[in-house]
Amino acid sequence: MIANSVIRGKIYRLLQFIVAACALIIPFIKTSNGNSLFRFDVSTLQLHAFNTVVSFASFFSAFIAILLFTFLFVFTTQLLGRVWCGWLCPQSFFSIRIESYSKKIKNKTMRRIVAIILAFLFALVLTLNWMMYFVSPYDFISSLKSSSTMVTIGVVLFLFIFVDFLLVRFKWCKYVCPYSKFQVVMTDDDTLYVGMIPGKEKECIDCHACIRVCPTHIDPRKNPDADCIYCETCVTACNHVFQKKEHHEGILGYVWGKSNKLNIKRPQLIITFGLSVILFILLIFNIISSSEPFRISVDGVAKNIGNGEYAVNIKLKSNLEKAVRVHLTNPDNVAEVSPKGIRVFIKASVDKTINIKVLKEIPNNTIYLNAVYDRAKPPIQLEIKLK
Repeated sequence: MIANSVIRGKIYRLLQFIVAACALIIPFIKTSNGNSLFRFDVSTLQLHAFNTVVSFASFFSAFIAILLFTFLFVFTTQLLGRVWCGWLCPQSFFSIRIESYSKKIKNKTMRRIVAIILAFLFALVLTLNWMMYFVSPYDFISSLKSSSTMVTIGVVLFLFIFVDFLLVRFKWCKYVCPYSKFQVVMTDDDTLYVGMIPGKEKECIDCHACIRVCPTHIDPRKNPDADCIYCETCVTACNHVFQKKEHHEGILGYVWGKSNKLNIKRPQLIITFGLSVILFILLIFNIISSSEPFRISVDGVAKNIGNGEYAVNIKLKSNLEKAVRVHLTNPDNVAEVSPKGIRVFIKASVDKTINIKVLKEIPNNTIYLNAVYDRAKPPIQLEIKLK
């Protein structure tokens, strides 16, 4: 049992760092079409996700995806309670880091200074990272220079997160976070919780170690408490006490409701899961039936061929039932493109080399082209690096 608790604790911490690392690097990952792995581009109002581009004109799939995500979130809460809060929520992750790192310093003044520095650094990283989910990280600096609105949004977001990490932290989880309030109506007597393991109540030695370390200042022995965020801090503290005194695992842990048995035959659980399955099937059907009608991807970087001209290969793929002529333009008017029009036949693919003549200085050596195949639809934006 002790080994299982130690392994689970290591998995718990490892998973937190993996999720945080993924969230930080996803905006920087580029797919084969030159776009981010996942980003909603505010300039073009397009969602870039896993090598596909979804515009507002085809956002029915996104609406279904949001509903599916919502029902899966409810289903997870009905089954596992607030496991999101302790295991994956960035608010909990960074708050725990700030408290655990600063508490290692004995001097109160230095401890406070370290907490301020950590809150500042974490707030800055989160602000920049979240903004890069809406603006390409490779054009982030130039976007800041050209948009005062973006700077204002960034400053306000940073100040909000900084104050949260410095002064609020787990008070947000307990008093502000709407998810904690929804949990009351989404959970029942069979939901997983962290607390006293049934049958071990008499083994408690009233050391209050679990209460002292709890970030939301609850008594984990009282089952269950809606303010618990499943961070396992109390479980770890209890295990340390009992391993030292009794040489066995503590009396706190994960419990499957009042009966401590997994029950998947609950009506609300079945209904939520059923709706999630229906939405998933509907989403897959909609994606297949309305696959991306037209795709353009950039094959590599543009190579300098002399006299301020560059050449780059692009690939055009049409799923349309009609032939189209694709018009290429540079919206920034810093370059000329030739040929300006490319003919693509019914459900055909075309590999084409285009020439780009630079007229002005190019920031970050990056050219943007708009490709229009249908005037009723938004243009496809191509990002081309100049070599």
